[in-house]
Amino acid sequence: MSSSKGQDDPLHVSRQAENKIAFRLMALAEKHCQDLIEAYNRCASGRSVSMIWACKPDYNASQDCLHNYLNEENLNTVKRRWKEMGQPRMPDWSVLLAGMDVPPKPTSQ
Repeated sequence: MSSSKGQDDPLHVSRQAENKIAFRLMALAEKHCQDLIEAYNRCASGRSVSMIWACKPDYNASQDCLHNYLNEENLNTVKRRWKEMGQPRMPDWSVLLAGMDVPPKPTSQ
């Protein structure tokens, strides 16, 4: 997810900062998607090859949920906020992740 533009990119952050941001977004996603992840794990438990087709709906649901939180848009938003805060070594994560814990509205298909 790092840019090859380097310092010229307004969203460029160090690899370490980007990893921390992604870790925090993933933790937030896992918290909000826990029920779906557990449903997939229950389905997959004790299965081998049959897990591939038997648990696919549960897997897809958990992945869709995780993607709602851990995506490029959210990553860029947190990067922007972090840079606006002056790139603190110990940022206030509640400020950086503000508004990201709200589940996205379902889109009609």
